[in-house]
Amino acid sequence: MNDFLKNYYLLIVKYSEKKFVKEAALSILAILLLLGGRFAFDWYTNQQNIDAFAGLVEISKSYEKSLATAREQSSKSADDQVENPWEDTELLLDSIASTHSSSSLSPFFTMYQAELALEKDGDYDAACALMEKGVRRLSKKSIYYDMFNLKRIKMLLDSPEETASNQALQELQNITVNADNYYQQEALYILATYYEFNKDMEKSIELLTTLAQTKIDKALIVSPFVTQAQEKLKALNISLPNTSKE
Repeated sequence: MNDFLKNYYLLIVKYSEKKFVKEAALSILAILLLLGGRFAFDWYTNQQNIDAFAGLVEISKSYEKSLATAREQSSKSADDQVENPWEDTELLLDSIASTHSSSSLSPFFTMYQAELALEKDGDYDAACALMEKGVRRLSKKSIYYDMFNLKRIKMLLDSPEETASNQALQELQNITVNADNYYQQEALYILATYYEFNKDMEKSIELLTTLAQTKIDKALIVSPFVTQAQEKLKALNISLPNTSKE
């Protein structure tokens, strides 16, 4: 065995003295190191995301519990109210968000902070700023992007700043004509409600009619927004034509 190892070593030394062999060996070693580093990085990133997702589940449970407690005690006298029903959720969110700030799921922590600012403090400006920040950090390729982007738009529609509300209105209108956006129907209903609130019933009815006639062949069930539009038009004594819009 010793002779075999000795001969094998001498063979390697012999070949390493040939032209380009040493360079090729070093190149292969460098590639192996890069592949090993990439594998280690991917494993670490994946583990980080798993831990971050577990943290999101914890935050979600804590948030729902705090929200239920806050709403329950809102109808009670001051003596019977919990001092701060949001304290545990706030501490948990701050801790987990800080730990997983480099995770690809970090935008969701920011958007939870927006929810907390709105529900706990009633701070509309802070909530909007945090929601903007969270959506900007979320990849547009994410399956959650359109959902949270629409939520951001809905928040900005209530902005006292005319520039911000007008921009949100334009973005909402863009979604209503984008058939590829999964939330197109919801956007149509929100826009119809917006015009109704602003006393423009002609535009509201036009949008409700468009929505009520929408038919998605691939849908397993009728969209709740389509149903709501149909019911609202019925309450207004407006009949729909027999044709359907694809």
